[in-house]
Amino acid sequence: MGHQKEKKEERAPDPVLNLRHCRLRAEKVIEKEGVEKDDKSYPPKVSVWWEILDDKSGGGHNGTRFWDNYSLVKSFDDPSKYVIREGTRIGDLAGFMAYAFEGGADYFNSDVEVQFEDLEGAEVIASLEPRRFKEEAPTGTRTVSTTLMLAEERAPVTTPTSAADDEPEIDESQFEDIPF
Repeated sequence: MGHQKEKKEERAPDPVLNLRHCRLRAEKVIEKEGVEKDDKSYPPKVSVWWEILDDKSGGGHNGTRFWDNYSLVKSFDDPSKYVIREGTRIGDLAGFMAYAFEGGADYFNSDVEVQFEDLEGAEVIASLEPRRFKEEAPTGTRTVSTTLMLAEERAPVTTPTSAADDEPEIDESQFEDIPF
């Protein structure tokens, strides 16, 4: 198997964007297991490689790509387990997935299971915000998870007609004998 090396400094930094209602496509979706590294625990997560198709602000960011991570959180009942909790970014993603891909299901009030890889290739509308960790400077971009919605194709635009064009022709001579 052949491969190339890529040093961190050879890669362009992640963009830091703040945009409303962008059209995005999920180019790649990866589910990662939690890991222990350097005596630190990292939770399982879903990573999405987004591409901006339409930034809704002149096109300057169209084609820009960025990774967004949605991490599971520790269970309140059993801190050794990770869960998808309502009100978290991963909970918002699961709720969106259930609604969009499982017939409008409510993820937290049904027995529906979501398959995050179903998102791959899908187009969505979402707002974007800078990704921050605590009080540090922004390190990239992430979706505002509560704004995720499918970008369904709109019906073709038709030329509007006037109300008079839609009415059938009427012979007004029939109304001359009507007493008022």
